[in-house]
Amino acid sequence: MLRIAFALALDLVLLALLPLRLVRRWRAAPEGAWLEVKIDGGLTEVARRVPFWQRRHQPVALHSLRRVLAAVRADTRVTGVLFRIDALRVGSARATSLRDLLLALRAAGKKVAVYLPHGGGTLATYVASAADQVLLGPETHLDLTGFAIEATYLRGVLDRAGIEPEVFAKGRFKTAGEFLEKKSMSDAQREQLGAVLDVAHQTLVDGLASGRSVEPAVAASWVDQGPWSARAALEAGLVDGVVYPDELATSLEPARTGGARVVPAAAYLRRRTLRFVPLRRPRHVAVVEVVGPIVSDAPLSLVPVAAEEPVCRTLRQAREDRRAAGAVVVVSSRGGSALASDRMLRELTLLAKEKPVAVYMGDVAASGGYMIAVGAPTIVAQPTTVTGSIGVIAARMSAESLLSRIGVAIEVVKRGARADMMNPARPLSGDERSALERQLEEIYRAFLEVVARGRGRSVEQIEPLAGGRVWSGRDAHQHGLLDRLGGFDVALADVVRRIGPSGDRLEPVVVGPEHFGPPGPLARLIRGGAGALRLDGVVALAEIAASEPRAGAWLWSEVAAISEG
Repeated sequence: MLRIAFALALDLVLLALLPLRLVRRWRAAPEGAWLEVKIDGGLTEVARRVPFWQRRHQPVALHSLRRVLAAVRADTRVTGVLFRIDALRVGSARATSLRDLLLALRAAGKKVAVYLPHGGGTLATYVASAADQVLLGPETHLDLTGFAIEATYLRGVLDRAGIEPEVFAKGRFKTAGEFLEKKSMSDAQREQLGAVLDVAHQTLVDGLASGRSVEPAVAASWVDQGPWSARAALEAGLVDGVVYPDELATSLEPARTGGARVVPAAAYLRRRTLRFVPLRRPRHVAVVEVVGPIVSDAPLSLVPVAAEEPVCRTLRQAREDRRAAGAVVVVSSRGGSALASDRMLRELTLLAKEKPVAVYMGDVAASGGYMIAVGAPTIVAQPTTVTGSIGVIAARMSAESLLSRIGVAIEVVKRGARADMMNPARPLSGDERSALERQLEEIYRAFLEVVARGRGRSVEQIEPLAGGRVWSGRDAHQHGLLDRLGGFDVALADVVRRIGPSGDRLEPVVVGPEHFGPPGPLARLIRGGAGALRLDGVVALAEIAASEPRAGAWLWSEVAAISEG
């Protein structure tokens, strides 16, 4: 009752101010205005609801930018939208979603400009190519060099240390553990990495060619000849101008005295939005995030993780909350614990039985991440999303040689032939290896059955696509591993359509725990060092191993998101 009384009182005030609010809405932007969107770092799909004093630290939300697009479509006072990209730290799938938004603005009849005051990398150049006008800051560079995946192999170091890795994998392409047991890349790994990079490179070249109106051969040569200085990029046709920030307005509207009239997009959207306080909490589309390695618990917190209990609780809350009319589950994970993945899949499947649900796979949703996704009737991904990797891996280390070298002796008294099977002081016996391989085979067959059931196909149809093989979103779509190509908006539209006529009025709301809490000093140090040595995956696997001390297998992808080379 208190909420209703408060809402009524506030709505009366807002109603009294309605004439002024309508004028403010009409004059949200002056005639001929340009809206400015500033991007400095990452992007998120939907902004979390946080206190107003924290909002300035929030990354730009793509859903908010789509709301800007919807608002400017019918606003003749807005001439165009300027994207100022100071830094862009995203994977190729989110970059594609941002680029799609620029193209949608142009299709709506609005001019689009991108300003890179500090230059940009491959993905920033790819995004900018969708604009009518691309501007660079003086003395900057376009680091347009394509994509590369680097893999660090530790077998030589382990041999010197006296540590013998024992890796078990189901599938020729399940190579997540080969950095421990090999000194160089396997043919299978090279093959699947090449296929994923082929799609990313082709998407980049096609985007540059269509955006800058050149032949694909020219666009490919731009990539091969990078990086580019600002002056060289201008001469080659990669950009349209090199300007200082104070020259930007004139560059946008050279014929107008004083240049373009630039209005912050966030302020414009607030003025254009006429809202009243609902008497009851409104219905919404729940957005559930599964981000980072999938673990049963998070004892180390070295990297952002998707822990079993909070993710399952959130999925359950979305199912039980009558205000949640449907849900979009955003999966951005290379996988992790087989046990935790299965628990999350169960909750997502139960949710999908009661409400419209779609999964949007972000930059990477593979192995355990893909396993969770198949619980939804609709899976959406971008062409460059990394997915698939239907396979199982287990690994252990034997330190027998190291312990002998340093004079350490370990005696074991046991009851049960395999009671000390996971003792790192000795290697596995042949019988123990067979037992572990049988366990992996059971988990692998269960994985295949889950995918087959989720995709409405037979195990025999899925098995050729499995074997741990990683696919690009484009190839996964061609093979029927997902349903639609596109961004979060495509997944949301699918859920809204299935909700029915009232769905168009519902807003997506992020529910559940915050997955990206600030790491402590030790975690930052470890993550920074791992990143510099290209050992990010090792740190993530250590997080999984620490959370699963008795786990027998991982559903983990050996390929991370495609980012700048």
